[in-house]
Parts: sequence; structure tokens; C-alpha cells
Amino acid sequence: MSAVLTVSNLHAGYGDTTVLRDVSFEVPAGEVVCLMGRNGAGKTTLLKALMGMLRKTGTVLLGDEDITSWKGHRINAAGMVWVPQESSVFPGLTVREHLVIAQRGNNVEKGIAQAAELFPVLGERLEQEAQTLSGGERKMLGIGQALVVNPSLILMDEPTEGVAPVVVQELIPAIALLRERASVMLVEQNIDTAIALGTRAYVLEHGVIVESGDVNALHDDGTLAGRLAL
Repeated sequence: MSAVLTVSNLHAGYGDTTVLRDVSFEVPAGEVVCLMGRNGAGKTTLLKALMGMLRKTGTVLLGDEDITSWKGHRINAAGMVWVPQESSVFPGLTVREHLVIAQRGNNVEKGIAQAAELFPVLGERLEQEAQTLSGGERKMLGIGQALVVNPSLILMDEPTEGVAPVVVQELIPAIALLRERASVMLVEQNIDTAIALGTRAYVLEHGVIVESGDVNALHDDGTLAGRLAL
């Protein structure tokens, strides 16, 4: 299966500090790939580097396009979008208005309908101010905003972190359904969530990928538990 994202020999960091070293991986089309690791391993740094927010060397291909030197707005327009861990909203704007802004004027109603289909609670709250949403509902809105631009790849930074278990039960099947529309790279520490959603996993430690393979195989042989234990 062809890769929607191919990263080769990536080095990245902040200022003079290098956080990621010689990172290489692929996200095949139509799969959910889990990026796993303890706090401070460099997972969010990797997403920021991919989205053109940090200095980096190496090669990043989106499909066949070399996007290594591109800035975030151009990367987003090309089909790779990022859902941050903290889903911020604009005061005074409704859920609908947030989706319209993300859609950038193209097939607005279709995009809103897709988001509401994935998360019915958003459809019920379209005219409600987004700042009144619960934390879990804001996570859903962030994913909905990513979906409406019809991306080829969605980067998600720990979407289930800090969310009530009842909301996690809604998020997991919704993220699974996204595979029908886009590939997903999921930053996740929870092994159960990774197994429920992922096809393969990469484990990051101190900015280096130390394990990779089928997520179930890495779980069954104890690799994930050993690498992620506190």
C-alpha cells in the first residue's frame, strides 16, 4: 500500500537544542499509525516539525510531494492537518462558525454535515458558542474542523487525554471511522486506545524511534508495556 506520509532521517528541535534525531517512518494510506512514548519523548515536537513549525533537516514527503521546507498554511492546504492536544476556541463564535472558518468557504454545508454525522452532539450544538462546550466536545470540534477540509492525513495529539471515559467511548469509534476518509497519525500513550485504533506503532524515546511494527504484535510480546511503563 502506498504511503501518504514518508519521513526520512528527520532531525528537529528548538533553537540550538536538537530533540528529534534521525527519525524515519511511514504512514500508509488508509491506516491509523500510532506514535507512542512517555512524556517528554518528543511526540508533540515531531508533529510540530511535520507541520512546518520548527527547524528541521531530513525529508518529509506528503504523497510524492516534498514538503520539508513548507510552512504550516501550505501544508494544511495540501491535505495534512493537525488536531492539537488542547483544542482552543474563539470566544463568541458558534460551533458552526468554527467549522465554517476551518472549511475556508469550500463546500461549507457538506463539511458541516460530515462533522455532524461523525459527532452528532456537534450537530445538536451548531448554534451554541463553542466556548461553552465541554472538554470532550471541544476535542470533537477540533477533529470536526480537521475533517471539513477533506484531508489526506490527520495528525492527532492525544485526543483521549483528560477526557471523561464516557466521551472516550464516543471518540474511539469516531476516529476509527475516519480511516474511511483519511489516514491518521495518532499520538497516544494509552495502550488500550492504540490497540483499539492502530494498525502499526512507532515508539519514541528521547527523540529516537526505538521500536516499530504491528501494534498488536508489539503489545503481545510486552514491548509496549515495557517501553511505556512509568
